[in-house]
Amino acid sequence: MIVKITTLIIIYAMVAGCVIWTTPEPCPRKYKVLQENGGELAKYSDIHRYCDLDYGGKWKIKDRPEE
Repeated sequence: MIVKITTLIIIYAMVAGCVIWTTPEPCPRKYKVLQENGGELAKYSDIHRYCDLDYGGKWKIKDRPEE
């Protein structure tokens, strides 16, 4: 009985981990990091070119970044 429950917990943890791991970021890291650190931003306030702030307080990528 304990072995079955432990096996189910391990399987559920693996499935949840795969779902969390493969879910893409709402706003990729390169749009949140300065150019000197390998990103796209000249200054931190430029994030509004690429991402919008949603009602949950999280950055979400725009449909088309401004050129």
